[in-house]
Amino acid sequence: MVNVDAPWPPPSRYGERSVAIANDRREVVRRSVESLADMPEDLPRAALVGGLAVMVRLYESHRVTTDFDEVTDARDTMIDLLLARGAVRTANGVSLPEFGVQLDLIDAALSLKDLAAIAEAAAAQPLTDLERGALQLALVSRYALETATATTILVVDQGEVVARVALPVALAGSLVAMKVHAATQPTRRTDKAAGDIYDAYRLVRAWGPSVIADDLSHAPIVMLRTVVDQIAQLYVTGAERSARQLRAASMPGVQAVDADDLEAVGELVAAIEPFLQWDAPVVPAEREEAKR
Repeated sequence: MVNVDAPWPPPSRYGERSVAIANDRREVVRRSVESLADMPEDLPRAALVGGLAVMVRLYESHRVTTDFDEVTDARDTMIDLLLARGAVRTANGVSLPEFGVQLDLIDAALSLKDLAAIAEAAAAQPLTDLERGALQLALVSRYALETATATTILVVDQGEVVARVALPVALAGSLVAMKVHAATQPTRRTDKAAGDIYDAYRLVRAWGPSVIADDLSHAPIVMLRTVVDQIAQLYVTGAERSARQLRAASMPGVQAVDADDLEAVGELVAAIEPFLQWDAPVVPAEREEAKR
């Protein structure tokens, strides 16, 4: 678990990190980052996840949408504070009409220790797929929050910085865990699942299996087991099926990815394997704090 007395956001083990990404033609990236910079400082703990976080970790605006996501340990409080500032309630969070974007907020209130205990106890229970999916979502969301690192995002347009914000952003490994989970859920729309498969593939290709595995090295074993199963389902035994999903999608670039490309992500299973033997006592944020 994270040391509650440690500073938030936790420092990156690589030191100060700034990421520059290009603005898009509709300026959605700029508006999204400006809306984050406009957030009040007294908001509860939160970390950027989802598509915008993937763009940050890839240093590229590759799949721009008008909604972005954060995980937070006080979702209701955060929504109330944003509503008081003029946001509009939506089914999954709030709309920010001033910027023309939408913020979806994912609940990450329970600690990893509590969630792991619940998951271990539930392993022998006759849970439905939806119930098991909800439990894994809670685990990967909380892990993303606890291991997020402070990052400055710079949006660049024609050589000029047009927007910037400093905030916690989920690690690439945490984003992979969230993406493979989303892609394997039975209620996920086919086009959304294809986007998840592509995002996880690109993150693993960009950072390499060893870095992604290291990002996940402090996750509870019960969470990692499911992550490994989902990776195998999408990129090992199900690589052909995933490739067909990508070919059927309308996103640019995905048609060039074939089953052999996707199978390379399967190397991540072997990279994670050593971390399935024991639960690390602390997460990276605590480790960095202990070095001080």
